[in-house]
Amino acid sequence: MIGVTEPIGLSTSWNGPGASPERLLHQHRDLGFRRLEAYAHFSLDALRGLADTARECEMHIASLHAPCPVASPPTWDWLASTNPSESSRAVDAHKATIDAAVEIGAKAIVIHLGNSGVSSRQAAIYDTIARYGRLSDEHLRLRDSAWQERENAKGPHLQVALQNIRALGEHARGSGVRLGVECRDNYFEIPSLDEFADVLSTCDGLPVGYWHDAGHGAKLDYLGFLAHEDFLRRYAPRIVGMHIHDTRTGRDHLAPGQGSTDFAMLAPYLRPDTIRTLELNRQVTASEITHALDVLEPLEVFGIREGILVSS
Repeated sequence: MIGVTEPIGLSTSWNGPGASPERLLHQHRDLGFRRLEAYAHFSLDALRGLADTARECEMHIASLHAPCPVASPPTWDWLASTNPSESSRAVDAHKATIDAAVEIGAKAIVIHLGNSGVSSRQAAIYDTIARYGRLSDEHLRLRDSAWQERENAKGPHLQVALQNIRALGEHARGSGVRLGVECRDNYFEIPSLDEFADVLSTCDGLPVGYWHDAGHGAKLDYLGFLAHEDFLRRYAPRIVGMHIHDTRTGRDHLAPGQGSTDFAMLAPYLRPDTIRTLELNRQVTASEITHALDVLEPLEVFGIREGILVSS
């Protein structure tokens, strides 16, 4: 691999908001991080304050998880909503995220496109696996039934999502901000493995690419909907960033080393400019993060040596 590897960062999903920018960044810096992702829980003023303090600490917000500034009411899934009012409000919230990224100097934003409009049967699939075994007849029947229901319902939602991501790509054109459409962890969400091809072709020539989530791919693999590596085999050439966390059956956002995600499989698909971010839940401890960095360190492309500050 040629070039300087993008240093690994830590998402504020782990410790924000609620604390002052100084305390939040101090916790990141104590663990050695100098780069972070701002999760979707900051107002515009709070995000500006975080960015100002980060610069004073010689740290950098490299990416925003949209919608950030946080939108009210929540607009996470509305980019695929067939309700015109919801769809429009979601587009506006994500345009505001692009504008905020430009203002604070972030390189990219992470985007969820929404869902297919069906009620989730994912919990029932997990329960069936626990009772009868993974890839048992009972598991596969329920998986196939749930997937067919999704496929029958997805059409209008996918069309809206494609129109909206194209509009966001046009808004980001020339801004220096890349949009990373994230692979999701629920089978009923958009885009599926195949639908990513539609997203990328719809946005050809625009700063829109693929954002891989290691935990989400592992979960969908466990549920039997795909092979985790298929995402990367097909879309790594358009990769913008990667969320790095571990999984244990249905539980994700664990620190690497706490579950069974194959990080060695991920490593060859990372490029020098791929934005690498640990995205962890609040229950993960600081010592578990330190151990996670030890787990990733031998896989040199994760940018550990480049990203971690040396204590003085």
